[in-house]
Amino acid sequence: MYNINIPFLLPENEDIIRLFFKEYRRGERSDIFIDQNISFEGQKVISLVKTNLGGEPLEFLDSQRFLYPKGSLEYSKYLKRFAKHSLYKVLKQLTGQAMPWGSLTGIRPTRLAYELIEQNIPIEQIAPALKQTFDISAQKLELLMRIIQAQKGIYTKDARAVNLYVNIPVCATRCSYCSFISSQIDKCGHLLDTYCKLLSQEIKFSLDIIKSQNQYVRTVYVGGGTPTAIAADQLDAILSELPKDALEFTVEAGRPDSVTKEKLDLLKAQNVTRISINPQTFNQDVLDTIGRGHTVQDIFRAYELARQNYDFIINMDLIAGLPNDAYGSFCQSIQKTLQLAPDNITVHTLSLKSGARLKQQQIKYFGDIAQMVDYAYQEITSQGYIPYYLYRQKNTLGNLENTGYCKPDTQCINNIDTMEESVSVVACGAGAISKRVLGGGRIERSANVKNIEDYIGRFDEMLKRRKKLFLAKNNKL
Repeated sequence: MYNINIPFLLPENEDIIRLFFKEYRRGERSDIFIDQNISFEGQKVISLVKTNLGGEPLEFLDSQRFLYPKGSLEYSKYLKRFAKHSLYKVLKQLTGQAMPWGSLTGIRPTRLAYELIEQNIPIEQIAPALKQTFDISAQKLELLMRIIQAQKGIYTKDARAVNLYVNIPVCATRCSYCSFISSQIDKCGHLLDTYCKLLSQEIKFSLDIIKSQNQYVRTVYVGGGTPTAIAADQLDAILSELPKDALEFTVEAGRPDSVTKEKLDLLKAQNVTRISINPQTFNQDVLDTIGRGHTVQDIFRAYELARQNYDFIINMDLIAGLPNDAYGSFCQSIQKTLQLAPDNITVHTLSLKSGARLKQQQIKYFGDIAQMVDYAYQEITSQGYIPYYLYRQKNTLGNLENTGYCKPDTQCINNIDTMEESVSVVACGAGAISKRVLGGGRIERSANVKNIEDYIGRFDEMLKRRKKLFLAKNNKL
């Protein structure tokens, strides 16, 4: 169906094709053809698209000034943008469909705004420039610019700052939408004492590296999985190794059935400042459908326990587009969340990722996702919350986004740093991915092995990977 003459442009341009033709598969036979040819003439790059998509053979010509030398990072980046946007404009015209994020398929739209800010483009010209380059809708541009505003005073590229992430990939049950490498506790419980012991060693090892480089820990984030699903003494041993003077210390307590007074007392004693208790939905039928394994009443109980007895900043996650969740039901979940008034609310759009049971089940009905996301934005912001970070994922329903909202002055610093990729991350535990932010927008990554058993068996290798990434000669974090 789709062909382009420059091979390295094919994968991302296929993402544009899938925005309009969700069932597109590379190499499948089709009566429709879309052939795109990219060429250069003087200081111009030219796109010629030939297609019979409209019922008869048509040609679409597009061009743009292009001065980037071949082989440079800019050459690749801006050629991709041009080729994608030229193709997007053709498909938009022929199908009559406009995408909320236009030809933008990347996962961090705000980085594009920061890119322009660093080029000294005045703030009032950022949205028009993104509109011209990507054809982003007015509604999404408003969201993006509000987020840039909310990150003022928090966004940093401080080269001495490091965020410490600790992964505990364990859950009580596996939700059908989840694609993370996470083990059910009844199947890996016999490994957890050893895992926690080694994880503590990796944390110590990593803190020594950070100290040796004259860096400091800006935030601590313990995620998973559900860290509060493991035994209190195991969690205590891990948290005891973590620094207590960071700007923020988050522990995910996502599953409400894992939240107990004993665990919350422990988190408080370890100076944790922020937790997540994640309903995903307040519809019991939907909770049962996705295999969540707890009740709506568990959500209320866990939240009230944490809210009434502790001073944590509390986040609650919801997902738009869960199977069997209609628009009205989703709206009720938004309203019930607002009645509880957590400090942060994160609204995810369902993403059908490989590895998730939901993708294998091939469920076709997911409600009116765009309407749900719009409703969430209107209702949550009308209650005084501000959008403060967002990210997008491939295979997200409706080509939409995930947005974090907060009450004033309760932004999660780690979420901002992570999505903007502005601060290095030292990540410990099975499945954790460390990132080393280097100059010029370059980022190097090193991943630990994914499952707990491999992590235990190959622990020394994880330490060597850490040293290789962060102690390479002549480089700082």
